[in-house]
Amino acid sequence: MRNPIYTGTIVMTAGLALTVPNAVSAAGLACMVIGVELQVRRIEEPYLDRIHQATWRRYAARVGRFLPGIGRLDGHGP
Repeated sequence: MRNPIYTGTIVMTAGLALTVPNAVSAAGLACMVIGVELQVRRIEEPYLDRIHQATWRRYAARVGRFLPGIGRLDGHGP
């Protein structure tokens, strides 16, 4: 997986939301997931694509974004 720290943070936040099941924890989890997705898709991946070009695309095509095999790039860019 390309983003193990983000994956761990999302899992930890989901665990907190399950431990303290209320609207605030659910909203916090939703904000975390949306924020991470935006950060990775809109900022980090385009930057890595510009800097590393074909090397990044090959790597991203075979390695999942947050989980192994899930979120691989399909060749159309980030």
